[in-house]
Amino acid sequence: MTADDMLVVSRRSDRVRTAPGIWNSSVNEGVSRHIDSSGRSAPVLHAVARRGMREELALEPHEYSLELLAFVLDVEKRQWSAHFYARLTELTHQGLRTRLGRGVADRWEHQSIDGVPFRAATVAAYLLHPDRIHRWAPVAPSLFHLALVHVYGRATVERAEARAVRRCEP
Repeated sequence: MTADDMLVVSRRSDRVRTAPGIWNSSVNEGVSRHIDSSGRSAPVLHAVARRGMREELALEPHEYSLELLAFVLDVEKRQWSAHFYARLTELTHQGLRTRLGRGVADRWEHQSIDGVPFRAATVAAYLLHPDRIHRWAPVAPSLFHLALVHVYGRATVERAEARAVRRCEP
């Protein structure tokens, strides 16, 4: 989330092996045995998230707050994830785009970055848009839902999402 309330969403590059062209959150970092634990201890999930923020968005810890929302298991794809809500303290969406234009360590991972106004109805409509409705990473919709609930509350978010789903039904 940028300082001007924009959700940052990415589309994975067609050059990546895992899930090319799939839409996801802006930071998706895998746990690395040699970086995150040296094979001797359990990884610290907040440290992995901070590494992802640095490698994929060129952000340092003093530029954002980070809150763990959930630990998720995807039994169908045999994956797990930690859902974090990150809020940039000063950087706006345009400022982030400018920074990304100067280069980031893992710039090849993303084909495009979108900014979506962070309101339940807008995010739901974005998720359900016909050109991407079936092109989401398995855990992305749940992450966005939890982030919205974290900020706006469950009842407000569920009502907005229900309206968006009804608009998409034939």
